[in-house]
Amino acid sequence: MIWDDETSLPVIKNKGVMGTDDENALAFFKNTKVVCKLSPRLNHNFPTMFTHHQKTITVDTRAQTSSSKREIISFIGGIDLCNGRYDTEQHSLFRTLNTEPQVNDFYQTSIPGASFRKGGPREPWHDSHACVIGEAARDIMRNFEQRWEKQFDPSLLVRVNKITDLQHDYSITETERNWNVQVFRSIDHVSVPVNGNLRVERSIHEAYVEAIRRAERFIYIENQYFIGGCHLWEKDRHAGCWNLIPIEIALKIASKIKAKERFAVYIVIPMWPEGGPESESVQDILHWTHETMKMMYGLIGEAVRDSGENWHPKDYLNFFCLANREDENGGEYVPLYSPHYGTQYWNAQKHRRFMIYVHSKLMIVDDAYMLIGSANINQRSMDGQRDTEIAIGCYQSLESDRQTNKRDIHGYRMSLWYEHTGQTEEVFQDPESLKCVVMMRQLGEQMWQIYSGDEVIDMEGVHLVGYPVHVTQEGKVEDRVDGRVHFPDTKAQIKGKRCKVLPPIFTT
Repeated sequence: MIWDDETSLPVIKNKGVMGTDDENALAFFKNTKVVCKLSPRLNHNFPTMFTHHQKTITVDTRAQTSSSKREIISFIGGIDLCNGRYDTEQHSLFRTLNTEPQVNDFYQTSIPGASFRKGGPREPWHDSHACVIGEAARDIMRNFEQRWEKQFDPSLLVRVNKITDLQHDYSITETERNWNVQVFRSIDHVSVPVNGNLRVERSIHEAYVEAIRRAERFIYIENQYFIGGCHLWEKDRHAGCWNLIPIEIALKIASKIKAKERFAVYIVIPMWPEGGPESESVQDILHWTHETMKMMYGLIGEAVRDSGENWHPKDYLNFFCLANREDENGGEYVPLYSPHYGTQYWNAQKHRRFMIYVHSKLMIVDDAYMLIGSANINQRSMDGQRDTEIAIGCYQSLESDRQTNKRDIHGYRMSLWYEHTGQTEEVFQDPESLKCVVMMRQLGEQMWQIYSGDEVIDMEGVHLVGYPVHVTQEGKVEDRVDGRVHFPDTKAQIKGKRCKVLPPIFTT
């Protein structure tokens, strides 16, 4: 079941606005035993502008506890089954273009006119996904069944109760790691059958808010977008982006400042959303992101001021992005053609740099609880009546005393930080500490200088860069003190610009 981009028209070979290859996939499976359906996001007001954004796979496999039994296993997260998603932690720009899979999977949608024939940089991809077993895996499968039954012939589904050797007793599922998993969704009655008066499910938004309110030490977020709390923005308060996640984070920090307790939030987002950075839609989204940052730092700055202490808002909240820069290495792919002089493409090749696209939808709280799924932090994903989404919230418990076991979630965060920083510092064990915050902030600034400088200096596997804005002690978000107002190699404004054509409902 693939989201149907209704702007893709196979008759005239139009790939559609999103370039999902949905029509190609449908044609590929034609006359095979695979039942492939294109599923439009049913919405009475905007039939083509919202999407089925869920990304799940469910299969039956040999049970872990018995060689004679089978069990349901589901995969869930941010990774689309499409081109350009494969990558390694090196996130190479140029050096892998003459190797598999980049030869046949060159992907670069954030530089207009880019193609393999003209060479790199490719668009590196960072994402997160989860594997689920047990009852939660069944819940993920049930979500698929509900959506299918709403739009297609239910008799085409394989009924699980017909799998004779399927394991039904979850009490014998391997419990050494004691994972507790709950499935959340953003969806409405148009896409799934509902009972009673419930017409919209926003449980992903509710899960984020609840987890933030319960946080005690720190929050770590990776997300493709970060937009919300428009009713407290400086401008555009009626943009309709009312989700509470950014406000809840700012209020949590403010409460910790008032209590004189340490707390830290690290947020990793892409430099700009996918697409040409100077395009109206991308500039619009950057504008919303900038307004969100201003609102958050404003609330935190006010809390610092009220405390009477000499603290800084960035002692508590920091935004980062990921990027790479490679010096020339022998044996690289030599493109057949060159980009036009002076374009973003030409500049990126000359300076041998590009952002790493953050596509994760991940939040870790206190190394004890994790949310991971398909939902971005914006109104489209959190609304329930716009894009459909699915996610899981999970934690581990110690069976002996019911305390939280932080082993695997802590290990996952540490592995992500190692991937981004190339380091495993002892201070990473205490992410809420000011020492850790200062170290990450200084590293981000150092790597930004290397990334944005005129001289080509290899970043040597350290990809974390500070998001290029300046925050004052009062909590005002301004242009960088070095005067840079555009992303390197582009004419795209870092703070974005409000689009006069697109209504906010599409870009928030």
